[in-house]
Amino acid sequence: MNHSFRTVVGVSAIIIGLAACKGDVAQESEQLLQYIPAETPYVMAYTKPLSDDLMDKFEPVMDKTMSGYQRILRYKVSEYLVELSSEEGGADKAKQLQEFVDELTSLMSVQGLRDAGIDRDSVFAIYGDGLLPVFRVELSDRDKFEAAVSRLESKATQKFQVGTAGGESYRYYDIEEARFVVATPGDSAVITIVPTTYSDDRVARALGIKKPQNNVVKGLGEIRKAYDFTDHFVGFVDVEKLAASFLGDPSGLNKELLLLVEHDPEELTAECRAEFAELASVAPRMVVGYTDVNNDYLASEMVVELRDDIAAGLATLPTGVPGLGADLGGLLTFGFSLDPMAARSFFEARLDAMEADPFECADLAELQVGIAQGRQALAQPIPPVVYNFSGMLAHINDVQGMDLGTQKPPESVDASFLFAFENAQDLVNMASMMVPQVAEMNLLPDGKARALDLPQLAEIADKAFVALSKVGLSVAVGEGSAESSEAMLVADVETPPPFVSFSMDSKRYFDFLGDAIMQGGEPGDSEPTPLALRTAMRDVMVSSGDLYERVSIDVHLTERGVEIGSRMTLSD
Repeated sequence: MNHSFRTVVGVSAIIIGLAACKGDVAQESEQLLQYIPAETPYVMAYTKPLSDDLMDKFEPVMDKTMSGYQRILRYKVSEYLVELSSEEGGADKAKQLQEFVDELTSLMSVQGLRDAGIDRDSVFAIYGDGLLPVFRVELSDRDKFEAAVSRLESKATQKFQVGTAGGESYRYYDIEEARFVVATPGDSAVITIVPTTYSDDRVARALGIKKPQNNVVKGLGEIRKAYDFTDHFVGFVDVEKLAASFLGDPSGLNKELLLLVEHDPEELTAECRAEFAELASVAPRMVVGYTDVNNDYLASEMVVELRDDIAAGLATLPTGVPGLGADLGGLLTFGFSLDPMAARSFFEARLDAMEADPFECADLAELQVGIAQGRQALAQPIPPVVYNFSGMLAHINDVQGMDLGTQKPPESVDASFLFAFENAQDLVNMASMMVPQVAEMNLLPDGKARALDLPQLAEIADKAFVALSKVGLSVAVGEGSAESSEAMLVADVETPPPFVSFSMDSKRYFDFLGDAIMQGGEPGDSEPTPLALRTAMRDVMVSSGDLYERVSIDVHLTERGVEIGSRMTLSD
């Protein structure tokens, strides 16, 4: 495939993905969604643009990010240009490719997108016409978009061909048996890839030139209502529909695609088709959307919906751990909770179910063999203290002197750690047998901090304290460690308890990664990555920290499934 065309294909999705923006959307949202068929197996729809205040924060970061990608793209292409120029007649080809890249990178900015007819008022969606992905964005100016595509084409070594479907013209380029398509029906831009064997009617459907009889508006509205999502963004992936596409394709939409990849569902036995469909029903759908959008933070939730019996079993696993789920500030907080007995019961129930109704499909034989291994694991003796364990929480308030690039360990750490146990004294008794210093401390479950004198900790902290209570053991190092060790034991327990919780200072985190990038080359490189490229990669990395001050993620296991909530606090 022509190099310049391959580049535009790869970057097209990035340009559209960066176009979620602003405006008054009731009408635009309806216009966008009416082209998406109700039977689509997946959709991610940005249907309500963000406010001007939010976009005033987002756009400078978008420019910085896209500027970094511009420089990365230019550098990567420059390496290819050197190779191309050394070939016979390659100088002219290199010149033309350079002109194409110059035109492409001119689009990679906020102003460049506006000049291409994509601005703050644009809403967009990524969805499936059957299995094939379709990108659709509402344009602020169709003529500007057409002009931008024409400018790109004028610089490319190979030109688009023009086809018609449903009375609308479209540009396309064939890549073996696949066809890359760009169309501008109405006030929209549509980009997709289809088999070359598609009929004109089938292309028209993929491009939304022919509106579907039933669209996705009602289905997305029901998801919004059920999960209290805002109007800004909502999406889903229907796992059962995706599985059905490969197990028999009842919609008929994927016939040409399945032929193209030489997949024949009839080659599967009836038992295999039924059992793969049953596996898909375990997690039939994933939904996602914003739950709160304001000038201070963006909150979202992703829910992996589970079959009722699986969801009910998993919902018993989390248990209370003091402080888990609270954003304690500082650099990084992470932890989890787990009821070991509930986990054992859930695992046993799954083994029982698989024994009662064994898989017959040969492709699933390994899963069935795993039953015996699972029984053996459950039969192994486990110390009682393990079943008393209910989770942990680590809070790293500050780290100084660490360098990820050179793998230099930290010079000082302010951190605290909680290990939750139903009978924490048992843990201390075990530790006392292995570490004489612990035995000498005579720890009691009174919640009072006691100095911890361990040579291993002296290298990173002047002070270290440990405290014990009936609910757990806490260890803290650094400034204020005595107070921190006691406070962790009496922190509030979130209701319902999270299964996993994580929060971080995103600016410092991405600065850490950016500094590591600046230290040298990629793993395995014989020579360091050039400074200009490292700087561009660093700028892309740290731009996220320029936008988001903190990021928090909580995972809950509920009777609906796995619920992953995130909150991104915006920088001032």
